[in-house]
This record gives sequence, structure tokens and C-alpha cells, in this order.
Amino acid sequence: MSRPSIAEYHRPSTVEEAWSHVSDGSPSVRILSGGTDLTISAPPDVDTLVDVARCLDHSIEARRDGSIRIGAMTTFTDMLLNDALGSYAAGVMPEMLSDLGNPLLRNISTIGGHLARGKLSDVVPVLVALDAEVVVYQGDEKQMTIQRYYDESVHRSPHLLTEVVLPVAVKRSAAAFLRFARTAFDFPMLNVCCRIDFDGHMVGAARIVCGATPLRSQRASGAESWIREHGLEARAIEAAARRAREEIHTRDGWVASAEYRSHLVEVLTSRCLTEVARRLAAR
Repeated sequence: MSRPSIAEYHRPSTVEEAWSHVSDGSPSVRILSGGTDLTISAPPDVDTLVDVARCLDHSIEARRDGSIRIGAMTTFTDMLLNDALGSYAAGVMPEMLSDLGNPLLRNISTIGGHLARGKLSDVVPVLVALDAEVVVYQGDEKQMTIQRYYDESVHRSPHLLTEVVLPVAVKRSAAAFLRFARTAFDFPMLNVCCRIDFDGHMVGAARIVCGATPLRSQRASGAESWIREHGLEARAIEAAARRAREEIHTRDGWVASAEYRSHLVEVLTSRCLTEVARRLAAR
């Protein structure tokens, strides 16, 4: 597709070189890392592209301690086919990725580009539920939770997102993801990811994260506390799902009303937690 407004194209070999092009935060300069947005609808004021394909990593490393490092240029297809990600947290990553967009989109979209754009996502709630961290470069490297990355609007400031890190997996842990949409390729009306860690016979950690509310993600902290206190029996799950509905704030949008989204919070949370309980029992 022709882009007559693009006057400069840079393909740096190092992160430092890439940073020199974007550090001043000029709105006319954009990072290209996959390009599914920029090649279709580049804003008219953008005249410089900085292609980070050479300077950012596109590999997945399963570390000896059980953590996993994902290079920012890794495509969703590569993530979907990776064995280490396939077994992490009972397989919640491929569960989510298999319904993400379509195969052509997954072949070119990168995890770093997707997260840095900061828009509605099926990916973000899963990474928040997994306590994932990101490494960003702003003259030097900083590692932070993905929750902080968005809460402090780091994604809106000049930076290079260089990698995603999934923490050491707890031995007895499972997660599940559900989305609700008109079709597999549509934007979700709502999505939910739940993760439960067991410490002996007790729930050690609980994460219940809703996305497309239409915000990127919201944690149901009250429902998480309920599960930590009462476990994963059927009645506890039903009560936690009701609490999630009460505390997750939803809004009207073009794909669903606030009322319908609130209904989906309860239904999907209940189903997600039930599936997590089943997976934990199987393990």
C-alpha cells in the first residue's frame, strides 16, 4: 500500500540506535514492529518509520527456573506453536491465541507491537492474570509488571518494549481463558482469564481478570479474596462470580451494552473458575 507521507525509513541494528530515533517522542515518528496498524491506517502526520525487526529479539526462551522470556518481535503464531508456552499454566496461552484474530494476522502481529499499542485485547487480561512482566528501554532497561506498564501509562511515553517475561510457574497452578463474541473473528463483548495457584491444600494466589469491559483489563480483587478464603467448591465459585459482576465496571459500547457485559462477567467468571478447578483436579 502506498504511503506518500512517509519520508524516512530507518532499520536500526541496535536498541540504542532505535532509541535515538524515538526518544524525543515526536508524533511524526512511529515504531514499526509487525505493522498491522501502520500499514493499514498510518496517521497523516507520520512521516518517519523506525523498523525494529533487526534490533529486537523474536525468540522464546524457557529458562531453567521455569520462567519464560518472549522477545518483543515474536509473532503470535510462533507463540501458539511453542511447546513451553503450550504447557505453561495448563495451556492458557494457546487457548487464548488460537482464537486471536485470524491465521494471517497471527503470522505477522508481534507481542511487543500488540502490547505497546495499548488497545482492546484478548492478550492483556491473560498476561495480567499470569503476573507477567515487560522489559522496556528508555535509555536504560527497566522491568515492571504489565499492570504497572499500563497503570502508569508507560505505554504512552517514548519507549521500546523489548521482551515479555512470564514468572516461574507454581507447581500446582492452572489458568483458563474465555471470550464471548458474535463470531470467532469479531471483537469480544467480554473476555475473562482466571488463574489459581495452590499452596499445599490451600489457594495461595487467585487472579480474576476481565477485559473488553470495554477497558483493556480489570481485576476482580474482591472475588479473588473470596476464592482464596473459600476455595473452588461449586458454591464458592458461584459466589465469587456474583462478586465479580458487582465490582467490575462495564460501559456501553458498539459491540455490547454495559448491562449485557455485566451479565457476561458473572457467566464467564463462573465457567472460567470451574474449568480451572477441573484442570487442577486433573493435575
